[in-house]
Amino acid sequence: MKTRTRTSALRFLKAGVASLLAVALLYALIVAIPKPMFPYRAVYQNYQVWSDQPIPAEIAGVLDDVTRRLRTSTVHDRTTPVEIFFCNEPWRLWLYGRRFSTRMGGAADVWLTRQVFIRASDIAANRIHSPGPGPIADAAQRPLSYFIAHEITHSDVSRRFGRTVMLRYPEWLLEGYADYVGKGGDFDFDENRALFLRGAWELGRKSGLYRGYHLKVAYLLDKEGWTLQEVFARPPGEGELDAWLRAGR
Repeated sequence: MKTRTRTSALRFLKAGVASLLAVALLYALIVAIPKPMFPYRAVYQNYQVWSDQPIPAEIAGVLDDVTRRLRTSTVHDRTTPVEIFFCNEPWRLWLYGRRFSTRMGGAADVWLTRQVFIRASDIAANRIHSPGPGPIADAAQRPLSYFIAHEITHSDVSRRFGRTVMLRYPEWLLEGYADYVGKGGDFDFDENRALFLRGAWELGRKSGLYRGYHLKVAYLLDKEGWTLQEVFARPPGEGELDAWLRAGR
């Protein structure tokens, strides 16, 4: 009897594992090939845009501003095609954003396709719709073009430093550099350092604004003169960077 029970349990376990693997494989196939689920398409320069809603002509101006912002990046190649998907339906962002969340502005698949997914947006107004009841924080510095450039930078960093960057490098560097490029130079270092010294909420982890991370990256690149390659080769500890910023080294 015990042998039969163990055999049945083992079969049940194997069937469960096989089912989970089948579901995982199906999910991987769905997210790796999103284009059939986005019926509208536009091509502009090296950008290929898909959406679940009609794409207005103003997308060209938005992408021109994305290009301007990406000029601050040392890892972006203008000859590389960029695939961008607008997920106006929340479930699409939940599914294709790989985080099973609808609270984000956008996401980039750095592991496989390097495609970029952006939440519901008003393309004509160059803004994303807020994921919460309140307005977008730092909206003046973070229009739709910021979010697109931010996510493209994650893809570019993955191309330059490897698909496992999210495992090998600190969050302050990955998000800080994406914010650095996404802002396109619209960042007052001295003002943000003063806020950092006061312990302002806007520069903290919980704000979700990445301004504190941006400050660290800007300090190394613009004040200390490090190259991006040098920063990725030997990123300082975050505590050490905080000490340098406080000391005004």
